Amino acid sequence: MKVGIIRVVEAERADLDSMARTYFSEMLPDGPPYYPAALDRYWAEPGRHPYLVLGDNRPIGFGLVWNHVDGTHELTEFTIKPQYRHQGLGTQAAHLIFNALGGDWTLGVATNSPGGMAFWQQCLTDCENACEVTPGPARTSRQCGSFNFRIER
Repeated sequence: MKVGIIRVVEAERADLDSMARTYFSEMLPDGPPYYPAALDRYWAEPGRHPYLVLGDNRPIGFGLVWNHVDGTHELTEFTIKPQYRHQGLGTQAAHLIFNALGGDWTLGVATNSPGGMAFWQQCLTDCENACEVTPGPARTSRQCGSFNFRIER
């Protein structure tokens, strides 16, 4: 399957909203419930990047990036639909997102993401231009850990 990413314009966010509803119920089973306005900032605030992950030109996931004032990119949310997981597609998509922006990155790993720390460690190890990969502690009560790294372009 050919994997790609596209920036999502607000007028075409229906696929992302649909997947986000499922994703947030998976990551936050005890709430709060997902509501589309939660993602509005990705089209209203500068430095936010909503990406749709495509598999053979069909939506199979999404990634949300927030650029911090210090220039660090944060992968705030990332998911691949369950039927497309464990095929290397998430790793390919994450690499595309990281390489689209380069520079310094951080990401937190959700507690409700079984195998999440192992996935991100392997993903970053496999990313040929990732360096200074550093696992870290959780930064919120809904995380089990985090990673900081740099993407050289």
